[in-house]
Amino acid sequence: MRKTASIEIFGVLNKGSWRKSANRMNSESYFMNKNAQSLSISLEEKLSEVADTYKISRDPSNYLLIPARANSVGRLNANLDGWTWEETIGFRPQYGCKTYATYNSKPHFVDHQAGRYEVARGLVLDSHLNMDNEASREVQEETFKSIGMVPTKDVFVETIIAMDQTKDPMLAEAYKNGSINTFSMGADVESTTCNICDNVAATTFQFCSHIREKYAKREYKMADGSMRLAGELCNGTVFQELSVVSDPADITATIQDGLLNISKAASRRLSNREVQELVSFTVKYAKVIPSYLADNINELLTSSNR
Repeated sequence: MRKTASIEIFGVLNKGSWRKSANRMNSESYFMNKNAQSLSISLEEKLSEVADTYKISRDPSNYLLIPARANSVGRLNANLDGWTWEETIGFRPQYGCKTYATYNSKPHFVDHQAGRYEVARGLVLDSHLNMDNEASREVQEETFKSIGMVPTKDVFVETIIAMDQTKDPMLAEAYKNGSINTFSMGADVESTTCNICDNVAATTFQFCSHIREKYAKREYKMADGSMRLAGELCNGTVFQELSVVSDPADITATIQDGLLNISKAASRRLSNREVQELVSFTVKYAKVIPSYLADNINELLTSSNR
């Protein structure tokens, strides 16, 4: 089964300095507290392994580094899917790593183009089990309604994405100016366990009634008298990719083919602010922009640098 979920960006590392995301949650980022030089060295090693497959640059200086909160541990996400502590830290002998580390070296896509590795915009450079944040009351309540436990820490998997600016300059500009600040993760799971009745399902045909009706967001009374929101706890997880998705931005083939030739913002015909506004607009409304208008916008952007 394939699972997807929204991801929050902590910030962007560009030209040696971090820019925090405007809507960043009150959580500490592991990667933003690390030395940027060590991340660059790690990137160079990773690129030597994956660049040819993903058709991305081998030069570390061409990359944005974007730390993101991937998936929480112990509570359900917006799709009512969740990962227990045991699942997240479980060792996967076939991959030689713990479950959360299956993110490592996986592609960064637009709109979950799984399997089309040549269109990757970058890769997941590294992943980390972040245990540095105290659990808020909201996190405690959500966790209790998910698995019947009250945590002291807000535990989550944090990833850092390396995005090739030369392959997709428009997307890179959108990350830098904040037009895009959320991702979506994709994972394959062998089965899921109902958190109400413990039914294990490897296919949708094996779902219990709680999971079939989970989007009704009903709460069920447990044996101890507590109430629990029905959801799926994932088993046998392999995290496959991280994508930028249609909400809040939709990058379609029109944008890919016609609008990705923008270079540096310095221009003669447009000011830096005008370029930023135009980039933000085209990224946000790419799906509804007619092809002729996309061509005109692309001409304006590219000619501004001639």
